[in-house]
Amino acid sequence: MKAIYVLSPFTNPYLNLAYEDWMMDQIQDDEILFYLWQNQHTVVIGKNQNAYKECKVSELENDGGKLARRSSGGGAVYHDLGNLNFTFIAPHHQYDQHKQLRVILLALNKLGIEAKFAGRNDIEVDGCKVSGNAFAKKRNNSLHHGTLLVDVKMEDLAKYLNVSKAKMQSKGVDSVRKRVANLKQFNSELTIPLLIETLKASFEEVYQIKLNEKIMDSLQYQDRIDKYRSKEWRLNPIENYQAQVETKFSWGEIQAFFQVKSGKIISSTIYSDAMNPDFIEHLSKSWKDIPYDLISMRNAVGNKENLEMVEDILSACFHTEEQA
Repeated sequence: MKAIYVLSPFTNPYLNLAYEDWMMDQIQDDEILFYLWQNQHTVVIGKNQNAYKECKVSELENDGGKLARRSSGGGAVYHDLGNLNFTFIAPHHQYDQHKQLRVILLALNKLGIEAKFAGRNDIEVDGCKVSGNAFAKKRNNSLHHGTLLVDVKMEDLAKYLNVSKAKMQSKGVDSVRKRVANLKQFNSELTIPLLIETLKASFEEVYQIKLNEKIMDSLQYQDRIDKYRSKEWRLNPIENYQAQVETKFSWGEIQAFFQVKSGKIISSTIYSDAMNPDFIEHLSKSWKDIPYDLISMRNAVGNKENLEMVEDILSACFHTEEQA
């Protein structure tokens, strides 16, 4: 078996994700790819996720960030340059998830960090999530990729990701947030370059084979870059949807329905037993023909007399969760 090693020189998610997609078609029967890459200021959602539901798209893009969709399943994650991503691509008969995870766990162990694989797709240290993993198949080849939180800005991670508070309450659960942590919390001397070198050494130790470095050339897969950059790929498959919030506050109960198309509220209907019905009617009229995001909806209200009520409703629509 031949082991190919690639370190991406790019921090653009569309180039990096497109390269994975291209390499899924390029890997030969006797090869395995070990690919390390980083994205700058990016939210990456799973293949079948609703972009507008998972991410504050307008806020992210207004802040200069990028929304990207990957080819694998799983949840939304935030990437910055404090995060390192890894990818294994191999033909089905060479693909070994347990061996691939051993590479990651051995590297962390070499750095004095005792990590373990937990649940369906997480790597944890002392009960904290430090890595999420996802998987995909394509014809003859399989892919396993994941994150390694080294020194991610946790405030940004929380800033751009959404989770429906009302949805959780409907299932009788108050919170599904999971505690996440940076690896630097467990090794203050850790850097991205040190982690990269340790991962390479761990790969060669686990597979008992030397890595052969390959240089990325984005011109070879420009068509894939165009696909991953396109609005059609990033915002589909669910561009139009109905959002629903049903919950109770100290001032009364609320039922709100929003018809959303391309991230914009087409219509809204709000029911409530609150004592100020005129303001509830004002909300229904205000929340129309504007982006379905917290800032736009807050600014559209205008009326400051019922600020607490507005913030309560918006908190139910956009309840920020730590990294999924």
